[in-house]
Amino acid sequence: MKQSEIAKKLGITQASVSQYLSSARAGGTKVTDTFPKIQSYADEISRRIASGKDRSDWYGVLCVACRDIREDEEFCRMHRLASNLPGCDVCQKPVD
Repeated sequence: MKQSEIAKKLGITQASVSQYLSSARAGGTKVTDTFPKIQSYADEISRRIASGKDRSDWYGVLCVACRDIREDEEFCRMHRLASNLPGCDVCQKPVD
């Protein structure tokens, strides 16, 4: 898919897509190396978007991924360290 098509489907700018694809927005880290399950969720979401599924279909996968990631204590610890947010508890807040 072209970056402009991806951007339209995700509701973001083409420049944002470019930055995500080049890892410019990742702060130089490759979180999927440490947490491969994130890559598997991203792959599934990508497949659904590319096959023309509507947002309600792939948002469901995104919600499951978010919940799973927030419940992962190691991911939460890494986020706290990487974001330099003392007292951060976003991962510990209940998910509705």
